[in-house]
Amino acid sequence: MTEFLSWHLDTIHIITTLVIFIFTFVFITTETLPNAIAAMVGAFLLVAFHIVNQEEAIEAIDFETVGLLSGMMMTVAVMRKSGLFEYIAIKSIKLTGGSPWRILVVLSIVTAVLSAFLDNVTTVLIVVPLTFAVADTMKINPMPMLISEILFSNIGGAATLIGDPPNIMIGGATNLDFMDFIENNAPVVVVVSVITFFLLRLIYHKKLAGLVADKEKIQAFDEKRAIQNKRFFYTTLVIFLIIITLFVTHHLHKIDLASLAIGGGFTMMMVTKQDPEEILKEVEWPTLFFFIGLFVIIGGLEKTGIISFLADKMVEVTHGEVEPAAQLVLWMSALSTTFINSIPYTATMISVIKEMSINSGQSIEPLWWALSLGACLGGNGTLIGAAANIIVAGFTQKTPYPIKFKEYFKIGFPLMLVSIVITSLYLYLRYF
Repeated sequence: MTEFLSWHLDTIHIITTLVIFIFTFVFITTETLPNAIAAMVGAFLLVAFHIVNQEEAIEAIDFETVGLLSGMMMTVAVMRKSGLFEYIAIKSIKLTGGSPWRILVVLSIVTAVLSAFLDNVTTVLIVVPLTFAVADTMKINPMPMLISEILFSNIGGAATLIGDPPNIMIGGATNLDFMDFIENNAPVVVVVSVITFFLLRLIYHKKLAGLVADKEKIQAFDEKRAIQNKRFFYTTLVIFLIIITLFVTHHLHKIDLASLAIGGGFTMMMVTKQDPEEILKEVEWPTLFFFIGLFVIIGGLEKTGIISFLADKMVEVTHGEVEPAAQLVLWMSALSTTFINSIPYTATMISVIKEMSINSGQSIEPLWWALSLGACLGGNGTLIGAAANIIVAGFTQKTPYPIKFKEYFKIGFPLMLVSIVITSLYLYLRYF
């Protein structure tokens, strides 16, 4: 009788956890509720139904990820005030000589590089207004440039540990450091970038051919206006470079990445004499609570055995071999995150891969790169594939050149598939 009651309770907990997870996922994907509310209410319900207790909920939270995110948000908030990002973008535009194609390439490269070190939303908020200004002076449709910037915000973000939320989450859940991401992801990101430019050239050749900007108008863009205070500008630049250097040399000093990010953010505030209350208002608290709620929900999936079940099925399908598992994770991640939010998907898959490593008894490091690249590059498939895509599309809705879902899909989805084919080949050649 006791065993029956125990089995019955376990079944109820599994069903309840699945229902909470599915409803949370639906609310997040359809944006019926703000992400933070959906995740935190889901986490609360798991505690309320005694599926996890409060201590287990707190233990489930990956504070390495939350700390790294919050620290980088503080750093970016201070740096945005320095004018550094606008300076880089304007200076780059002036080097193009007024060629629309070269402007597209330069703005895309700037987007990719900034996305590798900032969050993608911050990057497009900097680059997109400049793109509209340039297109206005040239009297051309900015659509090709904007679509390219969407693509390269996600491509660039895949290259580093801090470039995209999935990478931050993977880094927080594993022993993989900043240089590991550079060494494993950056090579294929470079190849994907080159081929994407080649394909964009074929797609937009006719639209951009023969257009020449007024060089005088391009040169009239003044990057120096972005810098209100030179001392502030150079101070933030130096501190940011120190933070990145400490990330890169993490394997030497062994200081946790979350501590580096938070310490760097507050140090930058201290040295530049910023009001912490003002800077902390710039931190995306809803995003942080979104992550916290998700971690608790994933903790519930783990406790009830759902994650173990999924891991067992993946091992069964791939016969416990890492090579087919890596390809499965890559394609499943890319196609899933094309249409659904990559953050809850990545959080779930991290737990599944960890469980798979226990079941298979093999080194599963290639699976982390498959998940990272699939989740990041998959965001290029549709306008809802990543937050940056939605932001750029939102910018265009009140202009004469709105980006529509179907128009973007015709370009973004095929290019995403090409990038995943390249990545699939890369994974096979490099690790197997």
